[in-house]
Amino acid sequence: MMGSESLFDDGPIAALATPPGTSAVAIIRMSGAGLIPRLLPLLRRPGGREVFLEDLKPRQLRRMDVVDDPESVLLDQVMVVWFPAPHSYTGEDVVELQGHGSPVVVQRILERLSGAGIRPARPGEFTRRACLNGKMDLTQAEAIAALINASSLRSAREAVRQMEGSLSERIKNARDRLLTILAHLEASLDFSDEDVAPLPSAGLLKEMGEVSELLGSLLRGASMGIRLQDGFHLIIIGRPNVGKSSLFNRMLGRKRAIVSPVPGTTRDCIDSRVEIRGFPVTLLDTAGLRVTDEPVEAEGIQLTREQMVRADGVLLVLDAEVGWTDEDRVLVQGLGEDSLVIWNKMDLYTGEHELVSGDWPMVCVSSVTGDGMDVLEGVIAERLLPMPLDGEGAVIMVVRQKEALARAVKALAECEAWIIHGKPGEVTSIPLRSALEALGELVGHVTQEDLLDRIFSTFCIGK
Repeated sequence: MMGSESLFDDGPIAALATPPGTSAVAIIRMSGAGLIPRLLPLLRRPGGREVFLEDLKPRQLRRMDVVDDPESVLLDQVMVVWFPAPHSYTGEDVVELQGHGSPVVVQRILERLSGAGIRPARPGEFTRRACLNGKMDLTQAEAIAALINASSLRSAREAVRQMEGSLSERIKNARDRLLTILAHLEASLDFSDEDVAPLPSAGLLKEMGEVSELLGSLLRGASMGIRLQDGFHLIIIGRPNVGKSSLFNRMLGRKRAIVSPVPGTTRDCIDSRVEIRGFPVTLLDTAGLRVTDEPVEAEGIQLTREQMVRADGVLLVLDAEVGWTDEDRVLVQGLGEDSLVIWNKMDLYTGEHELVSGDWPMVCVSSVTGDGMDVLEGVIAERLLPMPLDGEGAVIMVVRQKEALARAVKALAECEAWIIHGKPGEVTSIPLRSALEALGELVGHVTQEDLLDRIFSTFCIGK
């Protein structure tokens, strides 16, 4: 549970929990202290009878009417479900009204709720209350936002694992071990005149080294984890007329780029999102790389080279019908480590020349027939998107978490250095406390109000 220093208005709130607009069903979610007495006067049982607390059965749907003033005019027929505190999403009394998705009716019900003292919820306020009431920590809350905004099945699965607490457990394990070390250090200081044997430096370093490795492994995977949420960028390059745009369209499964036998047709970078083996990927189709005096094409080629530097991976496309050319050899020499060589137009390959790729992985495909595309996707996922398909839900996917983790790792390295140099316990405990504070901020045990505002302002209203 986060620190009690957080300002917390626990009055009842309400919001539409389903997307706005006309729909078959609309769900209005409410939560907070004093919710039930404010809500009941707005409800009627079928036939017009007033609703009392005993009419609400915990976690059971009950058919009721929502009425309008002043004549108790029927607004909507709804299903009502009550989740009593503390066994609810927020830890407070939570009620959901499941009615018809008429925007005007939904808006009127929200106005009636507001008039009854159930104010409109702010973005992310339901999840914020869940954190403040100890139902989840910040990493789990951020995983909920990541799940809602997931752009691929892989990122959604990772978010679900973190919602279940997989990342929280790792951080908790590290904090508990560091707290034990700090407690021993402080005990040896407070009772230095008594019979309290200090933990040997070798033992301290061993324990701290194991924790540092655990946190370091999380930090090393953070950049890849953030890409998992934001998406990877792969750029398709090659000389003109090797089939880059055809391959681009084939990978997307639709026609996005113009395909023409005329060299230099593509003069700008065209991008589109696609999912490759569960990973979110932005593909870029680019201008053919060659020497040209045409100013627009030359600008497109320069843009291609700039995008190559920023991309997570490069797909160099070669023409299997033509074979190696001098231009291809120049392009291959400029490839980085995260690159693949793709021999395209295999439907036209006669076998008269050898297809090689130098030191880079090679895949043979036909963008016309689709042969080899499954193999290409597999190689891309393995070589350019190096994350386990079945992770442990402990991939850092949020920049805030990465920054807090980096501070903890840096503080632990400083603490280890001071122990090695024989600094006294009162000195080595300073960076150790800093590491604990950073980990506490990561999961939300120590969190300032402005940080909570920044985190939950990114959530949708109703969540």
